[in-house]
This record gives sequence, structure tokens and C-alpha cells, in this order.
Amino acid sequence: MKITNNHAGPLGLPDGTILPPGEATPIANWDALKGNAVVQGWLKGKILSAEGGKASAAPQETLLGSNVLPANIELAEGVSVQLGEVVRRAHEATGLSVAEWNALEDGDREAELAAVVRELQSAAEAEAEAKKGAAAADAEKAKASGGTSTGTLPSSDKDVLLARAKELGIDAKGTWGVLKLQAAIAEAEAKKGEG
Repeated sequence: MKITNNHAGPLGLPDGTILPPGEATPIANWDALKGNAVVQGWLKGKILSAEGGKASAAPQETLLGSNVLPANIELAEGVSVQLGEVVRRAHEATGLSVAEWNALEDGDREAELAAVVRELQSAAEAEAEAKKGAAAADAEKAKASGGTSTGTLPSSDKDVLLARAKELGIDAKGTWGVLKLQAAIAEAEAKKGEG
């Protein structure tokens, strides 16, 4: 079966296959995929169109995905993963064969997938926190070096300084320059250290 993505951007099928926009892509395991709720919605909404008979490729064993999770899962702000990748990871973690995986009760399979999503979300959130910590450390380093910079840091560094100022109870304004923020933070931290 050839499937055409009528959407403006690429779409990911539950098995991880990416459909580029406007191209008819042969899908060997279409019979297994067309039952997915998201795929059915895309077909009804004319986002996907199916044409032709069976694909010429020999059918391969397909892992059943999820009827609950979306095709694209947001893990943290700006970080997402395709459902097909979650299914692949969950299947590998169980050590089951494709047939055994597909024979699982829907609830059991959904639980395995949810566990992988939680694991990926934790990793994405930890990475985001580490990046924030590194940015804060860089801001501290800049402050410790006497602020020899020109006072124009990338906006993300200024955002870190603003967040630190708010933590210290400083009524910092977004219009404040980096040097003013650094000075106010240093003063507040010095007072905090005395108390």
C-alpha cells in the first residue's frame, strides 16, 4: 500500500516510519498500522491518503504501538520523541519477541510504554536542569572575574540572572543590564551570607 502525507510537514507513523510531505511512500505493514486511532484520524481528516494494493516489499513483523499515546510525545519543553522510538525501546527492554510483544494485553503494553516515557521524561528534565545549572555557573564565573565582559551576554544568560535575582527576592526588571543584575545579585548574596 502506498501512503501519501498531505500535511505540510513530515509525519511519523506508530512504527517509527516517517512520511515526507507530498510523497507516496510504500508501507509494507499497513494492515497493522491502519487500525491505530491516530492513523485512522489522519485518514478521516484526509491528512493521509492510501492508494494501491499491497506494497511490493515482503511484509515484516510489526510491533504494535499504542492507542493512547500521541505519535509525537513531548518529554520536556522543546524536547519530544516519536512514538515509534518509544515502542522500539519498550520492546527491547522487555526482551520479548515481536509475536510475544504483540500478544501482550493492551493494558500491559501501555504500561511498558508509559514506563519508557517516564524514563525519557526524567532524562530530558535532568538534562534541562543540568543546562540551567551550567548557565548559572557560567554567570557566577563571569561575576567572579570582575565582570570583565562587555555586559552583553546572550539572552539565556540574562534569563538565568533574572531568575537568580527573583530567587533572592530582588525586584529585577527585564530592562536591567547584565552588569546591574550581577551587582544586585552579588549584594543580595553578601547580605544573605552575613545573616
